[in-house]
Amino acid sequence: MAQETIAVLGNMTNGHAMESLLAEFEWSREDTLTLEGLADICSRQDVVAVLIDPAVLELPWKRAILSVQEAAPRALPILCHRFSNAIDWTEASTAGAFHLLGLPLDLSELRQSLGFVWAERNKRYHVIPLTDHERSRLRKSAAASGRGSGATEHVG
Repeated sequence: MAQETIAVLGNMTNGHAMESLLAEFEWSREDTLTLEGLADICSRQDVVAVLIDPAVLELPWKRAILSVQEAAPRALPILCHRFSNAIDWTEASTAGAFHLLGLPLDLSELRQSLGFVWAERNKRYHVIPLTDHERSRLRKSAAASGRGSGATEHVG
């Protein structure tokens, strides 16, 4: 299975700090300056999100999002912008952006954004581990409520 990766499409250098942050999610980082480079990364890695700097692509931000979606269809696009180029979140979301971050990147904002990526990526896998005692109590509760053994198939 390919390594889960965050692709950085642009010049967003936070060096070791970003690497440490990505390690918290057990993700790696791959940088590129082109859409072709992004497609190459996607062919080798499981790209979970792409940090996009539209200025590097020399494209308007809406076109940059569409281009990234074409190159990395399974990845969540995170649009990065300079504060002098403020982008309306509703418009960005409608255009396909998963999240919006200001440049230069603030690590606490990046952590929050990556947390949203992690939650979106794992929402269908949220499993609450149960102890044997908790599992037993749930089975007894299901039996008492008349659901019988059918409920135990979904527990644990």
